[in-house]
Amino acid sequence: MKKSILALVLLLAVTSSGFADNSRTNKDFNFDWKFHLGDVNEAQNSQFDDADWRLLNLPHDWSIEQSYTTENTAGSTGFLPTGIGWYRKTFEVASAWKNTITHIEFDGVYRNSEVWINGHYLGKRPYGYSAFTYELSQYLNYGGENTIAVKVDHSNYADSRWYSGSGIYRSVRLVNTSKVYVPQFGAWVETPQVTTQNAKVVLAVVVKNAERKSQKLNIKVLIKDKQNNTIAKADEKLSSTSCDTANLSLSLKNPKLWSIEQTNMYKAEIQVLSGKNIVDTYTVDFGVRSIRFDANKGFFLNDKSVKLKGVCLHHDAGAVGAVFIRDVWKRRLLKLKEIGVNAIRLAHNPGDPGLLTLCDEMGFVVINEALDEWKRNKSKWITSRFADDMRPDLETGYGDDFDEWAERDVKDMVRYSRNHPSIIMWSMGNEIEWTYPYYFKMEKSNQGLGNKVLVEETGDGHDELKETAEQIEKWIKEVDQSRFVTTGGVLPRAGNITGYFDVPDVIGYNYRAQNYDEDHKNYPNRLMYGSENWGTYQEWKDAVDRDFVAGIFIWTGIAYLGESGPFPWKGLEISLLDFSAFYTPRGHFYRTLWNDKPYTYLATKHAKKAQWKYENGKFIDNRVQNWLDKWLFEDVEQTWNYNEGDSVFVEVYSNSPQVELFVNKKSYGLKSPSDFSDHIVKYLVSYQVGEIKAVGVNADIKEAEYAIRTAKYISKIVLKADRTNMNANGYDAIHIEAFTQTKSGDLVPDKEMQLSFTIEGEGVNIGVDNGWDRNVQNHKSNLIVTHNGRAMLLVQSTRKAGEIKISAKAGKLESNEIVIITE
Repeated sequence: MKKSILALVLLLAVTSSGFADNSRTNKDFNFDWKFHLGDVNEAQNSQFDDADWRLLNLPHDWSIEQSYTTENTAGSTGFLPTGIGWYRKTFEVASAWKNTITHIEFDGVYRNSEVWINGHYLGKRPYGYSAFTYELSQYLNYGGENTIAVKVDHSNYADSRWYSGSGIYRSVRLVNTSKVYVPQFGAWVETPQVTTQNAKVVLAVVVKNAERKSQKLNIKVLIKDKQNNTIAKADEKLSSTSCDTANLSLSLKNPKLWSIEQTNMYKAEIQVLSGKNIVDTYTVDFGVRSIRFDANKGFFLNDKSVKLKGVCLHHDAGAVGAVFIRDVWKRRLLKLKEIGVNAIRLAHNPGDPGLLTLCDEMGFVVINEALDEWKRNKSKWITSRFADDMRPDLETGYGDDFDEWAERDVKDMVRYSRNHPSIIMWSMGNEIEWTYPYYFKMEKSNQGLGNKVLVEETGDGHDELKETAEQIEKWIKEVDQSRFVTTGGVLPRAGNITGYFDVPDVIGYNYRAQNYDEDHKNYPNRLMYGSENWGTYQEWKDAVDRDFVAGIFIWTGIAYLGESGPFPWKGLEISLLDFSAFYTPRGHFYRTLWNDKPYTYLATKHAKKAQWKYENGKFIDNRVQNWLDKWLFEDVEQTWNYNEGDSVFVEVYSNSPQVELFVNKKSYGLKSPSDFSDHIVKYLVSYQVGEIKAVGVNADIKEAEYAIRTAKYISKIVLKADRTNMNANGYDAIHIEAFTQTKSGDLVPDKEMQLSFTIEGEGVNIGVDNGWDRNVQNHKSNLIVTHNGRAMLLVQSTRKAGEIKISAKAGKLESNEIVIITE
């Protein structure tokens, strides 16, 4: 049989470098896998015939490829099918690898993955967010064919409260080293003392020795700057027998600090030498920075006070599901940055390594979160979170795996991500109190009776929740003591009684701003922040007015699949950006709160449909309040299309001291955001065909404006690309935004139109969407119906250089053509 391209590449790498010097090969293992949806007998065996299986590249999420349905799906997980899937990959290994060590590394497989090499069982990993590795060396056919097989069992479709995805949805690598090597996550860097004049850098390097004989080694570290200049070095002798750790320290003079504004990074090149030969080289990217919390003054980065302007993010990305695509997430983070976001809470599971790298590069501080469930599973629902249709027989979750796997999963979360300077806290979990009913009784009990309730409910006052938290915190600090441990707490009164709220270094308050002052008074040394917050002005004001509250994290930054229903409500858009990362009204509003650059935006609503009424010179909220309204934002639209004479409510968001509204150049007067309790300026006007415009005014100077014009008839389709070239690497992706416009170029937001995209050349359609939370069209299509006058197509490069031509049409209307160059 002909040798595969992979085998030839590996053979060349081995032949050119040899194993006596610098012997590490780290190969991208994402391309050319075979996939089958459904369980298959004997698929783990090398002789199994997979000729009719689908050929694809990783990362891959099979659920997002399917159609939304209510059959064997759940509203809690986004109405997308799950099931069992198999992956296989056949590759050749050079004979020169025979006396070496080979591992396969997975960044994440959802869920219950089992892995075989050449029919030999390697192991199982239930948790879908853990990075893990297996050694292949003893089972490989050197100089011949090898087959890796992965079974993914995501049969339980109600195992989460949001969309998780299904499959090998994160990257895979094949790593080859000598028998003396640094293992996966085996080196980490800390900067315990930092000033602008000098930084102490401490490194720990684990070295494994599979030679079965003692080795006298020298561990050498070279610190390199962005230009690859060596600016500091250190070395340490090590006598290695099986697995040993070298500890090194050095100083950096005048270090360039990592911060939100300046994301300076360094590289530690770690060389393992036996005699004069470099037997392994391992690199670590890191940043130099200091972090601390103060019980009265909040969070400090490099001794500078920073108020956390944070958002919570789930790991799915709209039309591409759980698959991490760097360009997709870079666009999303750029938009959050534009709004003013400086902090991200990865809710409620560990984030992709690539996402953490982006946060390092772009300047976000991060909370990486371990688990949403501990020993007890949370309720899930099939139809809707509003319906009483919980199915205990289908409800599974991490509680089923906690006792056996939690220590390993928690520690691996810390190990794989501890070199990222963006991470400032490790979160143990989220709202775990929901799974302990006696916490609700304590929260509602009369003052002083909480402990009595605890004893009555548990029999002996034994609080499993607090003890579990103490155990998780211990696991984290066994691996990393340079960062803070936190958790998202939701019942502070009960947590104060049991002591649960005293376990983490920093306690997060989920939707409990009303407890800030009392708890700060009663627990003056407590470090606190808002770990989940409604996206309202009041939530931000509650933090701004209190230096001791480090900041807030809005639920959520970007719309996410799941936690929804009834069908076709597929997910929650209570966010700054919708599913396609288009701005929502809330996003425009928070841009005026979190960004100092002058910005003004307006939106409208027919008076008969608006949430507001105007009485006696005041704007009054006309909604029938329920618990969900606390998450919802103003139901407004970006339109100036009404009937002549209609009464229309207008909302203006601005960070200018005053705003002035004009309808066809007629002024409706100056108003100030500070005059409104929600910081949103409101007007009631009579509709006229033409233009409505809001102007931000500062000391009689116009500093920002926004206008909408009457636009009722679609005359053209306009495509816009976020870049004009890509690398022909099979990874790069481009966003094509489509807009329905009038002849003069104004958006027509009120008319839906089905677009048909055409892609020619070296590009692949990886998803379409329109950002709407009720859009249940299949994402893997060239057809999409616009929403609010817009839609989006995502195109990924192939591995062949060339040209991509992209266009769209609807009936007789044809768009402009976008040409993308890949090289």
